[in-house]
Amino acid sequence: MIQPVTSDRHNSSEVIMMDMSDVLYIQIEDGAVVFYCKQGRFYPLVPSLSMYHKHLESTGFLRLDRTNLVNMSKVRAFDEDRGVVYFEDEAKPSSMKATVAFMNISKLKKIIHSWIAGNRQD
Repeated sequence: MIQPVTSDRHNSSEVIMMDMSDVLYIQIEDGAVVFYCKQGRFYPLVPSLSMYHKHLESTGFLRLDRTNLVNMSKVRAFDEDRGVVYFEDEAKPSSMKATVAFMNISKLKKIIHSWIAGNRQD
């Protein structure tokens, strides 16, 4: 089994895909799970939107609302009035969508439209 880990407790360093068969033992230290291997100690990723944002921003995931991270390379349409991005060219009521925080629409509008223009060239 492969487990995403980092070398620091706060998951701030680079994500490493560790093979669990390399783990010598697992221990709790100060409330955190620690995997011990011959190469050192590693901490499993603690899933949170903030942690994923830090590690995925460079791959095109942007926080459009406090409740989401959006893979901008998949966005195909933007409804500025409703504050919603769509993952299809022709948005329908059944289309998958993600919200854009209304207070951020004016700040993000140009970025979102730029991504959409690039995505349509694919």
